[in-house]
Formats: sequence, C-alpha cells, structure tokens
Amino acid sequence: MYSTLQRLNHISSLATTYVMILLGFISIASFLSLPSVDVGNVEVKDLIIQKGRLRRWGARQEELASLKFDIRTDLNPLLNSYNTKQLFVYLTASYEEQSTGNSHEVVLWDRIIERADLKDIRAVGNKVPKTKSGRKGRGNVRVEEVKNKYQWRNPSGTFKDIEYANMTLHYSLMPYVGVLSSGVAATANGPVTIPPLIKR
Repeated sequence: MYSTLQRLNHISSLATTYVMILLGFISIASFLSLPSVDVGNVEVKDLIIQKGRLRRWGARQEELASLKFDIRTDLNPLLNSYNTKQLFVYLTASYEEQSTGNSHEVVLWDRIIERADLKDIRAVGNKVPKTKSGRKGRGNVRVEEVKNKYQWRNPSGTFKDIEYANMTLHYSLMPYVGVLSSGVAATANGPVTIPPLIKR
C-alpha cells in the first residue's frame, strides 16, 4: 500500500506532466496560428541635422539628427490573440555610409503595450482613434507629431556620407506561453533623404 505522501507525490507529478503537455500544445498552436499584420505607414515630417553633444560627461560635439513623425498601423490581430501578453513596438532607421559601406540600424523610439492597456490606446499614442461604432480602438496605433525618443548619432560623428535612411516600425510579441515572435508593423513610403547640416 502507498502512503498518503506517496499518493500526493504521484498525483502532483501526473498533474505537472499534463500541464506541461497542455502548455506545449498551446505554444505550438499559437505559433502556427499567428495572425498577419497589414503593414501601416510611417510619415517623417521634420528631419534636421545639427551640431550638439550627447548628455554624458566628456561628450564631444558632433552631428545629431532629430525628427518628428506620424505612425498609423493596426495591431488588432495580434492584440486579440488569447496568448498575447504584451507587444513591444520600436521605430528604427537603417542606413549605409557611402565612404565605408558600413550599414547601421538605430532605434529612435519605442513603446510597450501591455495586455492591461488594451482598452486605452493612449498607452501607445497621445490621441485615441475611434472605430466606426464610435468606441475606442484597441490595437490602432496612431501616433502624431512625436519626436525621436533616443538620440540619433552616427559612429563617425557626421551624416555627410549618408544619402537616405529607411524608417521601419517593428513589433515583438511576448506570449503568455511559447516563443517570442516579431515582424514589421509599418514602413515609410520610401527612403527618407538625409538633409545637410544646419549651420549656425
């Protein structure tokens, strides 16, 4: 005869095994049924290059880029998934230096959308878009007149060898169970021309 402790140990082991199998099925099903996202639009309204210093001790003067942009994209297919815990969206600029051929990709702006914030799109942008029924949109990312959150600098200290940059809004989906997945949420209509340095 088994003791009470042995019986409890057997039941807990069996329950743990079944739970792990169930979580495995949920992870596989979520990954295989991951919805697609219609690529939205990133519009750069104001891009300027000027001399400045980074906010750190001993930083030398160099060329820094600043910009304003709008974002329009719909992430409802991802946010409506039962296995979505949170989304991480970030805007990048990718470009290449003509003189060296080196390619760079920098993050200019980012936001985290948690599951608890789905009813309040202001967790993403400053304005709340309305659906046709007049209610607040859940996954409509609508950001207007936003400045870059992080300083944009080139490792060489100048942007004179860079003609254009490609702006892309990426997303990373963190599920409750399973592997992380990522994709493109929005892009600019074309390469963004890098303007000359503003001399003062």
